[in-house]
Amino acid sequence: MDIRKYPQYQLYLFTMQMLMLKGQLIPKHCNEWCANASIINRAYYSSFLYCQLWLRDVKKFKVKSPWNFKNKKEAISEHKQVRNALYNFGEKNVKSDLTRLAHLRKKADYEPFKDISPEEVGEAIEHMENIFNRLKFE
Repeated sequence: MDIRKYPQYQLYLFTMQMLMLKGQLIPKHCNEWCANASIINRAYYSSFLYCQLWLRDVKKFKVKSPWNFKNKKEAISEHKQVRNALYNFGEKNVKSDLTRLAHLRKKADYEPFKDISPEEVGEAIEHMENIFNRLKFE
């Protein structure tokens, strides 16, 4: 499988491009928060979608939509299902990276008045790269 042909990998490349061009992306009279938040968001979603694809193609695991659970009280999000499956298939480090990315993404998406440091952006990129480097399709 050539992962470079998949949208998940294209999103990874786009995230890296955003990081390199961050200074040029910030509108006049804005601080770097919006660019940092967008980079973290893209880092999370490229990683999540990559993990989901890996689970489907390599482990033959498919997430269930919340409405497909027989007992609606036991329904869990697709994001949690992916993290649980990674853990269950022995990818504890990948699960940990994805979990940390999820926390960073929640801060970036839902806490606009909290600063996002360059260190947090770097951490998000590191987690994303770890995930893409660890999960192989061969």
